[in-house]
Amino acid sequence: MTEASKIEKANALAKEVFLANLGLAGKVFEQSQEVFKQTEAKIKETETKAKDAYSKRNEFFDSLVARGEKVQNDAVSKFESSKTQVTSKIESSKSQAIAKFNDTKAQAIAKFEELKSESNTAVEAQLKTLRDGFEKVKSKVSRSAAEATDVVAEATAS
Repeated sequence: MTEASKIEKANALAKEVFLANLGLAGKVFEQSQEVFKQTEAKIKETETKAKDAYSKRNEFFDSLVARGEKVQNDAVSKFESSKTQVTSKIESSKSQAIAKFNDTKAQAIAKFEELKSESNTAVEAQLKTLRDGFEKVKSKVSRSAAEATDVVAEATAS
């Protein structure tokens, strides 16, 4: 092999290496373009998903707010209902207690009047007994005074 053919071979090999590098660069460029397109498509898809998720998040949040309002309204309604029932029971118990108190008071007053009447009767009987005794003592004292006056008159007359 001659030197010229060696140089030609080396030139051919260098040209092939250059073309291979150029082909490699073209292949890398094409693949990077494809990866860029795929990445761009995935970014758009992710962006769409993010917008959808954001929209769903807002819908979910709004539904939670609506549910919270419903729960609050139900709780307030049940509280008011319970409050009304308790107030009614308290008023009923109060009315029953007042009625029972008034009934007991009336019974006590009736018993007091009965005892007062019995006591007055007993006191009047005692007073009658004392008056009768007083009248007996008075009549004895009157008789004794009349007898004493007679005795004194006889003694002064003699």
